[in-house]
Amino acid sequence: MNFDAIATSAFGRRAVTRAQISAQLAVRQARTQAQAATPASTRERAGSPASGQGAAAVHKWTLLRTLSEIRDGLGVSDRALGVLSALASFHPETALTLTGGAGQGEGQAGLVVFPSNRALALRCNGMSEATLRRHLAALVEAGLIIRRDSPNGKRFARRDDGEGGGQVYGFDLAPLVARAGEFDERLDALRSEQRRARLLKERINLLRRDLTKRIAFALDEALTGPWEGLRQAFLSLCTPLRRLRGIADFAALASDLDRLHAAVTDALEQALAKQESQSQEPIGDGAHFGRRIPDSNSQQKPDSEPASKEAGMKTEPEPGPASPSSLELPLKIVLDACRDVETYDFSGSGIASWRAFLDVAAAIRPMLGISPDAWRDAVDTLGAKNAAVAVAFILQRSEHSSEAQHLTGPDGRTTVTVNGSPAIRSPGGYLRALTEKGRAEPFALWPAILAHLAQRVRGSKPKEWAQRSAR
Repeated sequence: MNFDAIATSAFGRRAVTRAQISAQLAVRQARTQAQAATPASTRERAGSPASGQGAAAVHKWTLLRTLSEIRDGLGVSDRALGVLSALASFHPETALTLTGGAGQGEGQAGLVVFPSNRALALRCNGMSEATLRRHLAALVEAGLIIRRDSPNGKRFARRDDGEGGGQVYGFDLAPLVARAGEFDERLDALRSEQRRARLLKERINLLRRDLTKRIAFALDEALTGPWEGLRQAFLSLCTPLRRLRGIADFAALASDLDRLHAAVTDALEQALAKQESQSQEPIGDGAHFGRRIPDSNSQQKPDSEPASKEAGMKTEPEPGPASPSSLELPLKIVLDACRDVETYDFSGSGIASWRAFLDVAAAIRPMLGISPDAWRDAVDTLGAKNAAVAVAFILQRSEHSSEAQHLTGPDGRTTVTVNGSPAIRSPGGYLRALTEKGRAEPFALWPAILAHLAQRVRGSKPKEWAQRSAR
């Protein structure tokens, strides 16, 4: 009996789809190629890896691991693959081939399994029957199995009575063997793409780290050049990597960062060459160093001593009940509320401590246009930790936030909102306002952090804010 000649359309009202017909044709072609091989060569290759030609044996558990890696490209879920694994467990052999042994007619029904829904659900850890049927339909639609239903829709095996009456009705695993070569090719392509994406991410992180420090140096040193425009261009390229999809997005971002890096390098060379030429002019003894040393002493000393003293005082918790202004949020909550701060972490190890958080906040500060004086004043007044939290909060609520939305009101004006609230347009002014508030009376930033988290949970209301701003 020619097993492929038996109808494979589903029992009941389910229609035949293009994917099902393609899977059946692939199996028929693979079986034709398998039958062309001699039985001796087939036995010799029984332990060899899948070649996609149908004659070689395929290790079913190795194949299932391959499918787990490429399941996104196949359009099946992880639970559907769990059902496929349960189906494969009903086949007694570990090596699957398209050429069977004796007792199977022409040997072509050896990959059909016929468990009942109850038995299959038990092997799927008690999955409900409705969910089981949905995942089985997904596997059939993806062309991973073929449904071979009996005239009454039941699954069973009929013994061969010697007159060619043997038959098995159930789910045919033959597409797994027939498409094994295709699956291996998809896995190789996926791993190659992942490897390229990993290299691009490393390149993006290195470029961002270099640009952050170079632009910060230029802004702090007040070098001549288009640094404000370069700063804005860099902020526009600080899209969180988690929002990028595919190799094309990573490659485009890396290319933009390369061009910006070249522009920043040229601007630095021109600014430093101009500064060096000006410093060589004879304007008096010690003119070159006399201009910089007083500024360094007057600015760095207040920046280091009060900040380190206050940070040391806050290292150990003081006994007694804490006032609301002295309460500090855990770092995990701060990072959850201010997600964009992790975009500027180029260490590769993540922000796991307050020390790392302070370093990242210091790198973010010039990118937001906050002057060194405003930053030192905030550190002296609020403390290093609170000043860093304030910068991270300002970044998350600024126009450059990943949560920012550009809305157009009835009068045509564009309003930038973050979770329904107006975005911070002047980070330096906002930090100075917080510093003045902290100088007047003690206050804490945790109410603003918690309010931002609550806004994110509730969902934004941009239309209301757009109407208010339009008024």
